[in-house]
This record gives sequence, structure tokens and C-alpha cells, in this order.
Amino acid sequence: MPRVPVERFVDLVTTLYAREGVEVTRARRVAEWYAQASADGVHSHGANRVLNVLTWLREGEIRNHDRDPELVAAFGALERYDGHRSFGALNADFCMDRAMALADRHGLGGVALRNTGHWGRPGNCGWRAAERGYLGICWSNTEPMMPAWGGTRKSIGNNPIVLAVPGEDGAHLVVDLAMSQYSWGRLDSHRASGEPLPVPGGLDAAGNVTSDPDEILERGTMFPMGFWKGSGLAVLLDAFAAILADGNDSAKLTDGLEISQVFLAFAPGKLGGDVAARTRGVIEALAAANPGARYPGQAVLAARRETAAQGLLVRDDIWTKLLAEEAKG
Repeated sequence: MPRVPVERFVDLVTTLYAREGVEVTRARRVAEWYAQASADGVHSHGANRVLNVLTWLREGEIRNHDRDPELVAAFGALERYDGHRSFGALNADFCMDRAMALADRHGLGGVALRNTGHWGRPGNCGWRAAERGYLGICWSNTEPMMPAWGGTRKSIGNNPIVLAVPGEDGAHLVVDLAMSQYSWGRLDSHRASGEPLPVPGGLDAAGNVTSDPDEILERGTMFPMGFWKGSGLAVLLDAFAAILADGNDSAKLTDGLEISQVFLAFAPGKLGGDVAARTRGVIEALAAANPGARYPGQAVLAARRETAAQGLLVRDDIWTKLLAEEAKG
């Protein structure tokens, strides 16, 4: 994969989105959102996704793209918003910031969002909270992608969740995971590279366990993470998101563009104690018990350093297509 200067990537993607009528400042923020994911090593939800967004814009799947979420109800520390099918990334950005503002007032702030689109890499929200000194939790439902445990028909989403705790000098604890064994983006990345999955990720059309991402995506079904445990958690995350947002649950979704999400922030300054020092203690205890073990979020810092030194990794076919789009003028 070629290495591309981050600013070059952001400028190019900004130009493409602006050509579709998106206000330039908003187009740049979306481009930065996807660049950040790739800079952190999450290419499946970074540079690999920008052409999908371009298609959604052209086909009218992303609507009201210059509009922020609309407040529809307030319940003290919890607010409910309608995303009006605008950019999922910008809606998520807005709602995470709003949750932090509510946390400044109440100690805990919550925002529930409905009718929003795919938010790219969910972990961006967790890192945004941790880097500002907040504990953050956010999750989303999705269209059905896998069967509930004991079934065979796709009926539950992979419903990603993020948990983030601020640490010292960027050493934050951040978990970003889907309820499927692999996210759709990860499967697609393995399919594009021709690499099998490191461990089986689902069933093929005949019901056989497989590590072939193409078989899972085109003809089979994903495995829930942790089998029945991931299945149960996916169902509950879906229910919480739909109820709090008064939005769609997975059964009502046919695509990823009218989903329901929840954003929670906790303000340590209101709660007392040195959170960063507590986080350092957790990391040190992990290292003492298992020298060389990796804590959640550590790999992101290494990827960021590599990106800063060498540029953004972009898949060859993606970069070629982006350059072709740019050349159209």
C-alpha cells in the first residue's frame, strides 16, 4: 500500500465531497474523521470507506448533509436528537461533544441519536472523549448481519460499542469492538487483500465454519463474538439504543443509514479522584502480571507514530480510484 501525506489525503477527499455540494468545512471534518481512523491503523473504517461515502452522497443516501442533529427531547442529563440522515461521522462528533458538555453540568451526560448514518470508526468518539479527559461509552445498532444464537436467519446487528478511559500522556484505555467476530469492514479488507481470516468468522452457504471472508459476506453469515454471549449483548445494545433514541431497532433497518446510537460521557472533575493515575495503575498491573501484554489502545499509539513518520497507508486500489475521481475536475 502506498504512503500518502495525511494532509494530501484530507485535501483530496475534502475536494471530492465538496464537489457533491457539501460545505467545505464539513467536508474537511468528514475527511479528517476517516483519515484519523487510518492513521490509527483502522484502515477498514478509514481510507477504505471514503469512496462508499462518495457513493452515498451521489445516490442521495446521505441527506441534509449540511445539517447538525436536531434536539427533539431533553430529560436533564439525557437528550434525544434526530440526525435526519446527515453524515454519520459528523452526527457522532456532535453528539459526543454534546454528551461531554452535559457531563460538565451533571457529572454524567447522555445523548441518544436516531436516523443517523454509518459513523465510520466508532473508536474516534472514544478517543475524542479520552483525549479531553472524559470517560466515554458509545454504541450503535445496525441492520441485521448475523443470526441470534440458536437461529440461522440474519436478525441482529453487529452493534459496535466503544469504552474509553483517559490516561497519562496519551496512554488511554480504549476498546472499540463489534458484536460480530469481525466487523463488516474487517471482512471486506481481508476479502480485498485475498487473506483468510486469522480465526473462523462465520458460516458459508452450506453452514460450514469458514475463514473465507468472501464466503461469509456473499453467501454465509457472521459469527457473534463469543457465540451466545455476543448474541445476547447485541440484542440488548440494540434495545437500549432504539428505546433511548426512540428510533429504529435492527429489525426495522434495511441499511445502515437510519440507525440509533447512544453517547455517554462522565466528567472526572465532577466525580473526584485522579482518573489518569488510576488508569496508569491498571496499565502497570497488567504489565506486571504479563510482561509484554498489550493494553487496549496501545496499538493505536504505535500506529499514530508510524503514520506521523511515514504518512497514511492507503490501499492501492482505493488511492488509484481517488486520484481518478480527483482528475475528473
